[in-house]
Amino acid sequence: MPLKEKEIRQMIKSARETRSKAFAHRSGHKIGASVLTESGEIYGGCNIESVISGLGSCAERTAIDHAITHGQYNVRAICTVDDGLTPMCGACLQYALLFSQMSDDEIFVVNADSKGHYTVTPLSTLLPQGYKTKSNLQEIKAYKNGKGKKKRKK
Repeated sequence: MPLKEKEIRQMIKSARETRSKAFAHRSGHKIGASVLTESGEIYGGCNIESVISGLGSCAERTAIDHAITHGQYNVRAICTVDDGLTPMCGACLQYALLFSQMSDDEIFVVNADSKGHYTVTPLSTLLPQGYKTKSNLQEIKAYKNGKGKKKRKK
């Protein structure tokens, strides 16, 4: 289902707010993100840098993880906010693709700048050849309905 203008504006607002909280002590480059779930909830995230290169987290993944910690697995859209229209990195696109497999629905990527300009692009357009799992797809899809993986009996 396409995004409504109101949803896009709310996502941009959330991403702007979380951008201000970014922990960017190495680069000084703060990114804000937000995720819109199927239930209509919006969860924010920001980039978090580490003193050890490679241990930080991108804003998009922290926003997805924030939704997951609240039991929201069905992602409709991801939004990023930066000074310019900075695209999501390949790792974040691939991470988001996992959640589109859960519901078989398109995830929309909203890329916004600090002045309010934005683009909306389907994830499948940005990552047309992304890796899609087949080996554990049923286990992943179980999360769509809030069931998740069941514990094995001993």
